[in-house]
Amino acid sequence: MTPIYKVLIANRGEIACRVIRTCRRLGISTVAVYSDSDENAPFVKMADEAYHIGSSIAAESYLNGAKLIEVAKRCGADALHPGYGFLSENADFAEQVIQAGINFIGPNPDNIRAIGDKIAAKVFIKEHANTIPLIPGYNGQDQSVERLEQEAKRIEFPILLKASAGGGGKGMRAVYETSKLKEEIEAAQGESLRAFGSDKLLIEKYFESIRHVEIQIFGDKYGNVYHINERDCSIQRRHQKVVEETPSPAVDNELRESMTTAAVELGRKLGYVGAGTAEFILDEKTKKFYFLELNTRLQVEHPITEAISGLDLVELQLLVAQGANLKELGILDNIKYQGHAIEVRLCAEDPDNDFSPRTGVIHKWSPADAAKFIPGVRFDTGVEDGSEISIFYDSMVAKVIVHAPTRAEAVRRMAAVLARTVIVGVTTNQKFLISIMNNPRFQSGTFDTNFIVQERDRLFPAPHINDVKNSIVAALLFDWTIRRSHQVNLKNIHTGWRNVKWRNKRTTFAVNRGPEVQIQYEYLGEPNNDKRHLFQAKVLAKEDAQPGADEPELPISIVLFENDFGKEVAGPRGVRGCSGLLRCTIDGAQQHFYIAEDVLDIDDKSIFVHDFVRGHQVELLKVDRLKSKVAALEDDRVTPYTSSMPCRILKVLAPSGTEVKKNAPLLSIESMKTEVKILSRHDGIVTMRVEENQLVDARVLMCSVDDVKK
Repeated sequence: MTPIYKVLIANRGEIACRVIRTCRRLGISTVAVYSDSDENAPFVKMADEAYHIGSSIAAESYLNGAKLIEVAKRCGADALHPGYGFLSENADFAEQVIQAGINFIGPNPDNIRAIGDKIAAKVFIKEHANTIPLIPGYNGQDQSVERLEQEAKRIEFPILLKASAGGGGKGMRAVYETSKLKEEIEAAQGESLRAFGSDKLLIEKYFESIRHVEIQIFGDKYGNVYHINERDCSIQRRHQKVVEETPSPAVDNELRESMTTAAVELGRKLGYVGAGTAEFILDEKTKKFYFLELNTRLQVEHPITEAISGLDLVELQLLVAQGANLKELGILDNIKYQGHAIEVRLCAEDPDNDFSPRTGVIHKWSPADAAKFIPGVRFDTGVEDGSEISIFYDSMVAKVIVHAPTRAEAVRRMAAVLARTVIVGVTTNQKFLISIMNNPRFQSGTFDTNFIVQERDRLFPAPHINDVKNSIVAALLFDWTIRRSHQVNLKNIHTGWRNVKWRNKRTTFAVNRGPEVQIQYEYLGEPNNDKRHLFQAKVLAKEDAQPGADEPELPISIVLFENDFGKEVAGPRGVRGCSGLLRCTIDGAQQHFYIAEDVLDIDDKSIFVHDFVRGHQVELLKVDRLKSKVAALEDDRVTPYTSSMPCRILKVLAPSGTEVKKNAPLLSIESMKTEVKILSRHDGIVTMRVEENQLVDARVLMCSVDDVKK
C-alpha cells in the first residue's frame, strides 16, 4: 500500500467537513481551499491548512482545476479528494491530478469517461453488459435542436431531457407536448452548460409512476467489486432528492438480489475503482428496473448506508486509494445490515413558493439539543451561527440522518429531530420535511417520484391564522422588549403609556413575506414587581381589522418572563440585531421560542421566530404603518418586479419598450444554481432596468410593466 499523509479537499461545505472528520480520525492532515465568500466557513477553520483560490463564482475557484492542483503541489498534499459536485466526475481533471503525481481519491479517469457521462454509459452497457435493461431514448452525437426535437417526437411524450455530463436535477426537463419542446431543449442546454461545462443532452422516455432506487458499489484496484445494499430516493422535487432511506420499502429480497447483481456486474465490467452508485428506476407493479446512470463519486446520501452497515465510506475511499485489497480486508463480506435509516436535505428554499432558493445569514443554528435526547441522530453540515447562505452555491444547509430499529420508528424520530432543530434567519424547507414525515402515504411506504405532486393538498395545507398566532405573540413580546430596552428617559414607564387609555396598541406583521396580520394588545404592567409582565391581546387578519377601531375583547392572556436578547450593534454587514430564547405563558401554557431579528433599516426589520411546538421558523416582517399608508396611495398602474434574493441576470427576454401579454417571460435569473423565469403579471409595456450577466442584490428593481389599459 502507498500511504496517504495529507489530503487536499477540492470542495466546500458539509462534504469538506465530512472528509476532514474521517481524515482527522485516521491521522491524515487536511488542506481546504476556499473562495471569497467561504473565507470564514467552518470547513476552512476545521482543516489543518487552508488556501484562497479565487472569487465566489465557482468557475473561478472550485471549478478551476489548475488552481486546485497548484495548491496541492504548493502545500505538499499527496492526495486529493474531490467530494461531490464541482469536478468530482470530471475525467480530464482526474487525469491531470494523477499526472501531477497526486493520488486522486476516486475512480480512474477511464472509469469516469466510460460511465460518468450518461450517453457514454448507455453505449458501454449496450456493448459490454447488455443484460442490464436500458430506458428507451436517444443518446446520439448530433445535438442540434432539430435532431433532438425529431428524436423526442419519435420516442413519444412525455419525454425527459437530461444533461449528459451531470446530475442533481440540473439540465433536466420533463416535456409533455410538442409546443414546449424547443424552449425546454434550449433551457436544458443552457443550464447544463453553466453547471457542467457541456450542453450535451440525452432524451429518455419519461415514466410517470416509478421508484428511484440506487445501489452503492465499491471496487478496488484488483478487480473486486462489492455492493452495500440499496437506497430509495423517490421523494424528489424538480428531479432533486429530498428524502432518502435504506432499505427501500419497495424492494424485497428477490428484487434486491437482482438489482445488486446488475450493479456489481456493471462495476466488474468497468474494472471500477472506489465508491460509485448505480441508479435505477423501478416499476413497482411489474418489479422491472431500468438503468438510469452510474455516479462515479460519493453520493450526498451516503450516510444512511453508513448507518445500517456500520462502515465509514470515506475511510473505504482512502483505503482503496492507498491500494488496499477489499477481499483481503474482508470488511465488505457478509455485512450485517441493521435497522432502517432516513436522510433529509435541509435546504435554504421556500417550498410555498415553488421551492425557490433563499439566501441570508443564519442567526442561530442549533442541531445539538435534538441529538442529546434522541439516539441514532447525525447532522452533516457546513454551517454555524453567522454563516451566510449566498447565491453562488447549492441551497443545501445540512443533512439530517436518523437510524432506528424499524422504519416506523425512524420516521417518528426524524419528525422529532426536525422539530427540535433550530435554524433561524433563513427560510428553509423544515416545515415541509416535517409534513412529509407526518404524511400517512409516506408513513405507509407506498409512494413514487410523483409523491409531492400527488400529496400537495396535505403537504401544503391552506394557511390559517391559528398556525402562526403564538409566533406573532412571541414576535410582539420580543419587539416590545427591544423597544423597552432602547428607552433612554423614564425607563420605568413602559412604551406607549398614556395617563388615560386612548385605544389598543397594535402592530402589523407580514407573515413569511405574504399576508399581513395585526395584533392588538394592552400592557397590564408588572403587578408584583417580579419581572413578569402581563398583556392581553388578539391576533386577527389584516382584512378583519377595522381601521381605527378597537377590538372589544382581547381574549389572549400573556405572561412575559424577563428575557435578555442582547443589544443591536453595528457590524460588517450592517446592524446585527438582537436574539435569544423567549419564555412566556400564552393562555396558561408556558412556551419557549428562539427569536432573532434582521435589521434592514430603523423601521424595517424581519423577526424570525422558531416555535418549538410546531417545530419550524416563521418570518414576520414588521410593517411600518407610515410606509404602508404611503404605499396604499401610490399609483398602481405600474407593476414593479424586484429581486426577492441576490441573483444573476441570465437573459433579458423582454427589452424596454416590449409589449407583453400576461405570463410572458420577462427575465431569466439564476440563484443558488437554480434558473427561474420572471413572468409578467398582466398585459403591458416593459421597462427593463438590468442587463445580462449583472449581479443584483435582494430587493433591487429589475424591471416594471406599465398597464396600458389604465
